[in-house]
Amino acid sequence: MKSKKKLRKQLHKLIDSIDDEHVLNVLSEDIIPYVIKNRSKKEGDEDDLTEEQEKELEEGFKEMESGEYATMADFRKAMSRWLTK
Repeated sequence: MKSKKKLRKQLHKLIDSIDDEHVLNVLSEDIIPYVIKNRSKKEGDEDDLTEEQEKELEEGFKEMESGEYATMADFRKAMSRWLTK
C-alpha cells in the first residue's frame, strides 16, 4: 500500500495535468464530495479491494497521467453517434 505522501503527490500531479474545466468541475462538485460523504473506512482499516482491482486502478491512474482518457465532450460525441444508430 502506498504512503499518504506518495498518494497525495500522485493525485496533485494528476489534477494539475487536467486541462478540461468540465472535468475539474465534476471532480470538485461531484466526485470528491461523494467520496467524502460515502467513505466508511477509518484510517488503518484494511482495503477491501483485491490485488487485481488495485492493479487495475493503478493502471487507470497511469493512463490518465499519460493523457489516455476521453473528455466529456468526446463521450457526448460518441453517445450521439450510438443513439442515432
